[in-house]
Amino acid sequence: MAVGDRTEKRLAGPTGLGTTNGTIATVPASRQWTTKQIVFTNTSGVEALVYFAIGTAATAGNRVFSALPIAKDDTVVFDTALVVDAAETFQGYADRSGVNVTIVGWEKEV
Repeated sequence: MAVGDRTEKRLAGPTGLGTTNGTIATVPASRQWTTKQIVFTNTSGVEALVYFAIGTAATAGNRVFSALPIAKDDTVVFDTALVVDAAETFQGYADRSGVNVTIVGWEKEV
């Protein structure tokens, strides 16, 4: 991969969200990610609330989704164009176990 080259790939997941905040994925050095889709799947059998952030900290100010309701046994797909730079992270959690997240997009060498 040369500087400026882009590769479409799965950036994270599928991975289960914890019930406390955790790092889902970190952008490697000399890379930049652009998300294409963020997919949440709730397998818990009851509605769940999802909290999802980008940046270097999982503060409320960095949240992309805050208390996002996902119906029981449902999958929600968000089309996005979020740009995440080297060393930044995707972070998140749900109010119950049984929620998975998958993130797809492009990785670019910078």
